[in-house]
Formats: sequence, C-alpha cells, structure tokens
Amino acid sequence: MCDIATNDDTRNESEFSSIFWNSMNTEIDSFRSPSEISIPEGVSITDEHCDDDDNDDNCDNRGQDLSQCINSNNPESVASLMSDKKENDEVIDETLLPLKLRQKKWIVGNFLGNGSFFRVYQAYSDGILLAIRRRYFRNQNNTTATKADHEIESEYQAYRKHVIDVLLKIGYHDNIATFFGSRRVGVIWEMFIEFAAGGDLFHEIDCYRTHMGRVPEEIITSRFRDLTRAVAYLHERKIAHLDIKVENCLITKWGSLKLSDFDYAIIFNSDTTVSPTQIGTRAYAPPQRFSSSTKPECADVWSCGIVLLLLITFRIPWVAAHKKDPTYVKWFNYINEKKTNKGSNCIFPLEFPDNTNSKFSDLLEHLLDPSEDTRMKITDVVNIYWLKNECCKPFVVGEKHYE
Repeated sequence: MCDIATNDDTRNESEFSSIFWNSMNTEIDSFRSPSEISIPEGVSITDEHCDDDDNDDNCDNRGQDLSQCINSNNPESVASLMSDKKENDEVIDETLLPLKLRQKKWIVGNFLGNGSFFRVYQAYSDGILLAIRRRYFRNQNNTTATKADHEIESEYQAYRKHVIDVLLKIGYHDNIATFFGSRRVGVIWEMFIEFAAGGDLFHEIDCYRTHMGRVPEEIITSRFRDLTRAVAYLHERKIAHLDIKVENCLITKWGSLKLSDFDYAIIFNSDTTVSPTQIGTRAYAPPQRFSSSTKPECADVWSCGIVLLLLITFRIPWVAAHKKDPTYVKWFNYINEKKTNKGSNCIFPLEFPDNTNSKFSDLLEHLLDPSEDTRMKITDVVNIYWLKNECCKPFVVGEKHYE
C-alpha cells in the first residue's frame, strides 16, 4: 500500500528545508560582502557551447524529440578522473561553506546525473543528506594534468565570484533547490545543494511518454506552476536563470518541482541585455539569441514556454527559434497573423495530443511570442486564474502514475 502525501506532509518537507536553511542563513549572509575578486580576461564559469548557428551537427541539445534534447546518459570526458589514484584530495578552501558543513568527511553515494564538466552525487555526513556537484577545473582538452596553476586559480576565482555575487543572493524558496555553499578540494570545485529524491523532469516526462503516451493535465499544471513560481521569485530579486530546461527541474519525494543549476544566472536591471554566449541551451533560447542581444527576464519566460511544450508534446518542434528553421517560421507567422488579424482564420501550427485543454495552447501563444515587447511577463503568468487556483491530485509515494 502506498502512502499518500497530504498537504501537511508537503508542508513538513518545505519546513524541514526551510529550518535547515535558516539554521545557516546568518552565517551564509556573512559571505555576501561585496566581491573584490576580479575575473581574468577569457575566464568563464559556464560550460562551453557551440555558437555557430550554421553548424547544427556540432551543437548539443538540439534534437527534435525529447530524448534528443539532452543526452543525460553521456558521461563527460573527465569522468575517469573520479577514480584517479593520483588525485589531490586536500581541502584548499572552505570559506564559502557554513561552519556546520565544514571539516566533514562526506560519504559519496549514488550517482545522480552529469553535465558537460560536472557530476552530481548523493553525499552523506553526520545525518545530513545533500547533493554534491563535483566539477574539475579543466584546460581545453578537459583534463587537469597539464593545466598551469595560474589557470586553475583563475577559473577558481571566477567560480568564487559567481557564488558571492549571485548564488548566495538567491536564498530560500520552496521551488528552488537550495544552495548551501561550496568548497575547493584539490582541483575539484564542490557545490552542496538540496537533494531531490525524485530525479529530474526530463526522466519523469520520459516515463509518461513510454508508459502512458501523455502527461496528465494535473501533472502539467503542477509542474509548470512550481516552475513559474520559482522564476517569479528569482525575477523579483533581479536574478535571471538563463538555462531553464527540463534537466534543471528536479522533483522532490513528494512531487514538487525545484529549479536547479544556476551556472548561467546573472543579476540584472531594467537595462540589462545578454549576448548569445550567456544563454545556456540553444533549443530553449528565444529568437533574439540568434539575431541580437536579449533581455534576460524575457529569455527565461521563453524557456518556461519550451518546458511547457515538452510537458504537453514530449518534443521541441524546431531545432532552434531561428528564421532558417521552417517549423519555427510557421510559428512566427502564426503569432504575427493572430496579432494583425485577431486570429480569425489562423490554424494552430503545433501538434498536440487529442483532447489537450485549449488553455495550454492559449498560454503558449503568450509565452512563445517572438517579440520581447509583447511576450508575457512572469508576474502575469503566475497570476493566471487557473494556474494559481486549480487544485492538483495528491502525489502518491511509490505509485507509478503512468500505469
């Protein structure tokens, strides 16, 4: 028999995370003094991405089908270093880690996932279970053996500045995977993050596709509501994520969604624009990414629209929101026709499963508006009546919802 997670259970989970955060919050606040760390020219904290719009074969994450959007099972080239007997495991810097998490022997458990240059594991110490993300400082060949000390130090200082300037300003929110701090161990940068036992949204969607053929409407609503609440909270604090995608949406034991992975996140103001290299994943990027600079908060809203599209259809219909892509051109023309002709004879150009509620297609037209000026604001999204007030079925622990 399965245990049903009531509202009280879900609240208890949030309260536990909040209490743990608050117990270290004062200390974490002390890290947030203005950063005087300078980033040497050419140093970036983000993974390297292909920016050649004319060379689709060499760019990641641009497949048509969901399973092609991200190959989450492809280990990064530095994975072999995890078992390198010559690895230097000396703790060099724990100053960005709360005292309660310092000088601990962390038992590394199950592998949880990976990116281009990092791997994520369960980590346990003294009754504390967290996720630990390990990233190696690298050279152009993704190795550390021949990397000069000054290069490692430069990259480390770039990470340290990002932690102080952005990550420690995020704070606590029910729908954000809490960042507790970081440390440097030898040539490894370790980040300590709230553990989410349910995996990521990519795998949840894939299970529904395989076993059920569609994601139930109440799950779509619940997941998208949690995501937009997280983004609204970030934007209120003038933080843009810039790499929103299903792989960065984690699912907790009780079925709530938490946004994670803030490598590309920035602090923005009303005049801030970002270049193409500052946006994480091409398939989730707005059309402005391929023609000019874009407003970071507008880019996040577009990415939320792509996540909603994946929840409904399991796929991104275009390789990129670029005028060279015929499917995107159809969408672009459709939105413009609706604006000029008020939609009198417009046919919705995307294929949805039978009996999909029209409220989703209506919302997508506003989220995936090619124009930043008329694209929906995240504050308006979270206040949509049905998204704000519609109840969802309780999440059942251990239940296979796709059966």
